[in-house]
Amino acid sequence: MTLSPAVAVERSVSASPPTTRDSSPSPSISPTPALSACPPLDRSVSATSSTAASTASGHSIGSRSSSASAALRQRGYVRPQGVAFADSAGKRDSVLSLGSIAHLQYYFARTGLLDGKGGQLAKDQKLKRGVSDSQLDCKPRIRPCSGTVSFDEVATESPAANEADSMAWDRDNTLPPPTVSTYRHRVQYLPPPPDSSKLRRDLKQTLRDAEKVLKGVVSENTDGLDRRKRTQADTDVGEGLENTAPSPLKRSQTAGWYETQGLQILDVVTLAIRAAKMYYTAHEQPQRIYSIKSERQIREELVGVLDVLKRMASRDFAGGLKEEELATINDWLQGVGKLINDEQALEKQESKEQEKWQWLEGAWEGRERERERSFLSSFLSEGQLPDWSPLDSAASLPTPFLESVRTGLVLVHLHNAMLKKSKRQFGEIKTFHTDTAKPYRCAENLRFWIKAVEIRWELKIKVDVTGVVHNKEAAWPDFDAALLEWCKTAREGLTGEWKESMKLKRSSTFSSAYPEPELAI
Repeated sequence: MTLSPAVAVERSVSASPPTTRDSSPSPSISPTPALSACPPLDRSVSATSSTAASTASGHSIGSRSSSASAALRQRGYVRPQGVAFADSAGKRDSVLSLGSIAHLQYYFARTGLLDGKGGQLAKDQKLKRGVSDSQLDCKPRIRPCSGTVSFDEVATESPAANEADSMAWDRDNTLPPPTVSTYRHRVQYLPPPPDSSKLRRDLKQTLRDAEKVLKGVVSENTDGLDRRKRTQADTDVGEGLENTAPSPLKRSQTAGWYETQGLQILDVVTLAIRAAKMYYTAHEQPQRIYSIKSERQIREELVGVLDVLKRMASRDFAGGLKEEELATINDWLQGVGKLINDEQALEKQESKEQEKWQWLEGAWEGRERERERSFLSSFLSEGQLPDWSPLDSAASLPTPFLESVRTGLVLVHLHNAMLKKSKRQFGEIKTFHTDTAKPYRCAENLRFWIKAVEIRWELKIKVDVTGVVHNKEAAWPDFDAALLEWCKTAREGLTGEWKESMKLKRSSTFSSAYPEPELAI
């Protein structure tokens, strides 16, 4: 009797012995460290310890029972013992300043916040709806296999042992509370920028080095030309005689010798250009430099020298330094040296003028208006301001001093002149009326001055501009008080800047080992 193929396959399957899967590891085995974990990490359970699971050591539990028991275990965290950053991350301050979050992990594990999304919160909500603990304890009904421990025995835990483990963990724990920040702010030290005296010294030194190298190159080329003429003369006299001695002219005229000269020139002139750029950009009072030579002319000269160096390097310094290239570099070096000497002359002139100013120091109690008038008069190129008398002793208003500044034009010029003497040169009044025949133009000049004073000196003054222009007596007291306050604020600000600059100059002069001679132009 023949069987159908389906029946034959069924009988063969039923005849073969049943396959068994590998049993899961025992829950009593301690968890192994993570792969590539260095140093080894300890496992700490958050709320309950699986002490009951240790009683089942030596017994094999099926895959379903082991997975179910693992689901009932509460989660913990791994306490980090050390952190090893990558090379790229270890150089970043933002990574090294983060610190550790171990105390946060411990807090979340102890409060049960790691048991799923909203673990404790979800349990509290069920209790509020009237769900009892017996209803929440839903254990799967799994029939134990032969030779194994029942699931109820494995899941049973001792509350006393759990509490003892928790108290032992709290005693051994040295972690800070979760409210403690472990962020470590790293303060980076930034050195202060160099002052003008040091930058000027560096610029002078680079200019001297460049001039020395250029003179050496010119002298070498001149000596080579003389040797060439003498060699040519000796060749004409001694015909047929073979000169076996090596000629120094042939060595000097090789491409390698010209390239060495060109690289040396390129090095020293580039350093001089860099020092000049640093001096121009970091200068405390750039307007003083621009009064000697315009910014556009300075930039054009720098670009011209850079273009010469670029053309020399593009031809690989073939043929040596040409005459027009030497003239361009020499002109730039002499121009920079003359600029520095002229600036030093201006500084000496300003120092002499400051020595004549009596309002800088001294006792001026009761003569405040006289001091402020002298202060304002020092910024006028021509003429002097009238005497500034108090309003109480004035026969009529306005006084001659207030009448001289009523149009606002003198105040605008004084404000701009003060800015030129200051290190913080911002808030200049660039638009104003020179023809003050119309009253509205005088009012606009006064408004320009009031706004500029607020921006530059951070001083808010209240002036009835319309009343001053139309000569109303109620407006003059406020105008007089505003002028007095503005003069006092500006004088104190400028005096503080000058004293600080003088202190820096003295310190830089004492720190330098050698004096600064003027460049020979």
